[in-house]
Amino acid sequence: MKPVEIWSAADEPQLKERLARRAEPVLLAGLVADWPAVQAGRQAPLAICDYLGRFDRGAEVMATKTRAAARGVMGYNDALTDFAFVKARMTLPEFMGHLAAYLPASHAPAIAAQCAKVGDVIPGFLDDNRLQALPGVVPNFWLGNALTVPVHHDHPHNLACVAAGRRRFTLFAPDQVGNLYIGPLEHTPSGAPISVVHPDAPDFERYPRYRDALAAALVADLGPGDALYIPPLWFHQVQALEKVNLLINYWWPVAVEKDLPAPAHALLQAIQVLNALPATQREAWAAMFGHYVVQREQDPAAHIPEAWHGVLARRQD
Repeated sequence: MKPVEIWSAADEPQLKERLARRAEPVLLAGLVADWPAVQAGRQAPLAICDYLGRFDRGAEVMATKTRAAARGVMGYNDALTDFAFVKARMTLPEFMGHLAAYLPASHAPAIAAQCAKVGDVIPGFLDDNRLQALPGVVPNFWLGNALTVPVHHDHPHNLACVAAGRRRFTLFAPDQVGNLYIGPLEHTPSGAPISVVHPDAPDFERYPRYRDALAAALVADLGPGDALYIPPLWFHQVQALEKVNLLINYWWPVAVEKDLPAPAHALLQAIQVLNALPATQREAWAAMFGHYVVQREQDPAAHIPEAWHGVLARRQD
């Protein structure tokens, strides 16, 4: 695996545009190092919980707890018949109480309050910890101990900021999708399809192409104050490495013209329609999609007068 490129970028409005032009992930060293949350997280493992408690408003979070056989991974069981974790709603102080109780244990269950809305649960956090690069984007927070989220991808742009603890991201380009053994598109842990390969002990006999994915992967190790930009559709595995970790992440959408469906909806509809066709027809349509949609080799409208381009008219290059 190769390390992700590192920038020493400043938190400024121009950063959003620079990131949106990126085709690959980039690690932004120390981007949010001056946040009070980061300073609190450096003091002691549970200091970040004391800090977050200042902003608690009694809202509930969704807490995840992995089963013993999951080995700290929020994924499927080995037989692919069920999830290897359970979920429950509780208040933030209740969850932080579990986190504190597990702190001395050497083999504690992996737990996390995942994708909790900062604006709903700890709204005052935003006043203390601002990000000029993404004004108006309300982030999510991910608080927990040493837990691994298997390979998955997001549709929006993603800026992940480590406020406490350490995280390791393993990243795969979208063209590695066939090597990642992505699970069902509907029966998912939290909406995003995930790889069925166990990240800590891959079964290469069962999933041989995963070796090729790892050979092409990028890796980024983040400490307190660091941030990672992940472009849309880049697959990533996230490992929280300490007994207390806090991640703040910002998602902002890919620009899509008004009244057009989201690309993900178009993909799902294409899957449903084309899977009903015989293999020879799927191959034929693959050629059509490659020519008209992907347009990797040529512009399908280059020989047509511009006034007649219709749906082939280029919106963006």
